[in-house]
Amino acid sequence: MFNPLNFPTAEQIDIQNALLASIASNMGEGGMDIKNWKDVQRFVRMGLHKKVLTVGDKFLTTFDGNQYAINVIGINHDKPSDPRFTNSLTLQFEDCLMNAQFSNYQALYHAKEELPAGEHIFTQDSSGTKFKIVTNSPVPEGGVIYVYDWDEYVPSKAKTYESDRSTEIETGLDVVSVESGEDTLLDVNVRVRCQYGSNNYMESAIKQWLNSDSNNWAWESKTDYDRPSSYKTKGFLQYLDPELVEVLGAVDKQVARNTVTDEGGQDTFSDKIFLLSRVEVFGGSETDAVETGEKPYPYYSALTANATTGEIPGRIKLLNGSSSYWWLRSPLVSHSYSVRSVHPSGAVSSYIAYSAYGLSPACVII
Repeated sequence: MFNPLNFPTAEQIDIQNALLASIASNMGEGGMDIKNWKDVQRFVRMGLHKKVLTVGDKFLTTFDGNQYAINVIGINHDKPSDPRFTNSLTLQFEDCLMNAQFSNYQALYHAKEELPAGEHIFTQDSSGTKFKIVTNSPVPEGGVIYVYDWDEYVPSKAKTYESDRSTEIETGLDVVSVESGEDTLLDVNVRVRCQYGSNNYMESAIKQWLNSDSNNWAWESKTDYDRPSSYKTKGFLQYLDPELVEVLGAVDKQVARNTVTDEGGQDTFSDKIFLLSRVEVFGGSETDAVETGEKPYPYYSALTANATTGEIPGRIKLLNGSSSYWWLRSPLVSHSYSVRSVHPSGAVSSYIAYSAYGLSPACVII
């Protein structure tokens, strides 16, 4: 609003009043009175959070009706996606909330049009071996063929699914090697993603669920080969303290892509809830990874003199009272299926995407 006489705006007056009230309530103690998440947000927007809070400070909040500690890991570390705001306060759960799958096993084949019943041949990418599957029912447009049993690296049993990729059509279909024959299943998925899932965070079910506020969460496919991952029945934000959710904002983040199937480089995204990266937990840089814009959170860089994948006690997180593996968002860029994560010892390692490991996400008050 145009203000030619330079009088305080209504918003500025509200801020001044809030500040005076906070000072008055703590005159004898020299502190600021923070009674709820709205108070925290006011201090963030006034820039006072830099004076009243420090990295490592702890709040209590709720998730799914249970109380959890949530720590300040960065002050003005993250950039709000909304250009109206400049200040931010990044919080991460002190421990794990639950185990969660990063990405499910992927399908072998996606039917871009109806696949008729009968004999179908494909060539496995890693070995060049040809295999045959005989279906008794057609696979509809959008449906998939999923190999669910492997003899080490050799497919042996398959299922077919409807276009929702949840409704089974046939199971127990034999997958057998053949000497010759023309491929009729073209554009099949790479073997390792069929066996182990995908490490692409942008396409992951975990990213999708973390940012959902749906009362009836439903997985949505992001690629031709995705298959459903199961979480709770509502989106993550429905389980989080609603007063905390109200003051959260999206921030600009980055994540590397693997160099095997996803051509390397980096994706950018804007989310309210996110997993941390290898760089952000002071695990150092990934060889051949593009990590522009990523920087360690002060909470983690204060734990040791130099970035390391080695054991750091301050990176240990508990689940049900025991040290747990917990997911990061970064891929092991030399693989298409391994995701960076933190070991129960506090070391940074990597694990297969279909695994169910600890969930300790971060969020930002803006």
